[in-house]
Amino acid sequence: MAKTKVLNSFTRGAEKFLDQNAGISNIIVANITGSNVEVSIRVNLPEGSAYLVKDFVISTGQNYVALDNQLLQTSSSKIGITTDTTSGIEVVYTAL
Repeated sequence: MAKTKVLNSFTRGAEKFLDQNAGISNIIVANITGSNVEVSIRVNLPEGSAYLVKDFVISTGQNYVALDNQLLQTSSSKIGITTDTTSGIEVVYTAL
């Protein structure tokens, strides 16, 4: 069963991982600060890692959507998000 989840309270440069079991979709990253923020989303696999987006700039009051209605199977991987600010973003996503 799909669940909508929220991830917040980020620390600058520290990767936070999405809570997942079988899959992830609809990752929405919102800029909640008064200035631009940079965001990276990385998939960590047993064989290595790859970025979905790296150092993407989100303007004030805007958001970025990754995996819009697309499912990424994640049973043996982790999806991590980093930002260049402390508590500058909030993330909403669907976990399966």
